[in-house]
Amino acid sequence: MNNSLILIPPIINVIVTGLFASVVLSQFLRRHRPYQLYWSIALLMAFMATLCYVLMIAVQPTSTAGVLLFRLYYILGGALMPAWLGLGSITLVGGTRLRYTYLTILYILSALSTVLIFFASIDMRALSHVAGTPGTGILQPGLWLVTIIILNTLGVIAVAGVALYSAWKLLRRQRQTAGIQTYNLLLANVLILAGALLDGAAGTLARLLGLQSLFWAIMAVGWIVFFVGVLYTSRPHAVIQTASVEKPIASSHSS
Repeated sequence: MNNSLILIPPIINVIVTGLFASVVLSQFLRRHRPYQLYWSIALLMAFMATLCYVLMIAVQPTSTAGVLLFRLYYILGGALMPAWLGLGSITLVGGTRLRYTYLTILYILSALSTVLIFFASIDMRALSHVAGTPGTGILQPGLWLVTIIILNTLGVIAVAGVALYSAWKLLRRQRQTAGIQTYNLLLANVLILAGALLDGAAGTLARLLGLQSLFWAIMAVGWIVFFVGVLYTSRPHAVIQTASVEKPIASSHSS
């Protein structure tokens, strides 16, 4: 398939994650909430990871620049981003001790994973055919895989736990919350969760079922649904209380 067609879904991801990151970052600059900062960092990682992927294809994956871009894509998208989104969720509802414990573990694992992925051996033949796929199987197995599994697990547990807590709290209220009916907040959370599940499923389908060619299309749909859900919670006259609306993401690009 022509590379220009293959790159359409990743480019859509670049646009959506870029807009998404700018919205959350602008919220942080207005309100200075720590969880918004961590989500901004994670979304910027998603944006940069996908941009690195697109640039890698443009400069040829097996070139010196292409190999570097692939490593950056894998580090930011496959390893770090899900866990940093989890940190945002933990910060939203958790206490200071829990947040700093998670953050300390995250710093250590992020540094270790970055170094291990940066120096991991690459299957150049597989890399030459990376266009349109998430890049699964290109890095030779090693300790880096353990760090990715731990980071992604931390992110999924944090995001899923907070999402369930938020839904439970909304269901308990059964009344208007900050100008929006509880039903509307639940609908927004359903969209957000659906987008998150689609993003998470993209990597699983590629890894376990071999549906690598659909990875970026599923990711694009997931990010769009997720973003729509977040925008829905920000409709005019809607003031979102941090204890009632959660923005969960669980995405595994390529582990």
